[in-house]
Amino acid sequence: MLISAIVLMFSGILVVVISERAASGRLGINSLAGIRTSALMASEAAWTAGHRAARIPLGLAGVVLFLAGGVALAFRLGEPATGAIVLSAAVASVVLIVIAAVVATPAANRALVDDLAAE
Repeated sequence: MLISAIVLMFSGILVVVISERAASGRLGINSLAGIRTSALMASEAAWTAGHRAARIPLGLAGVVLFLAGGVALAFRLGEPATGAIVLSAAVASVVLIVIAAVVATPAANRALVDDLAAE
């Protein structure tokens, strides 16, 4: 129970930090972290533009994970309740991350078109 809560909170912080670093250009294209669709990985400009567009749903995913962990930790719920919180937070964050990818891809494509037009 305690470990699940801590993992959720840590995961939430990690999602927010990674998404903000990618959106600000401090985290470049890589094979481990960030939204890795072909559109976003086509160029650094597309990567940054896509992550900027996805800031809100990614931030919400991180907040959901962090708060779910905080609730599980603060209320010291039993195993069934903690399991329900973990599952609910996981589902909600996956939905938000999919939304982030859907929002990020057109922004990345626009950045690619802008790059080609500038050449």
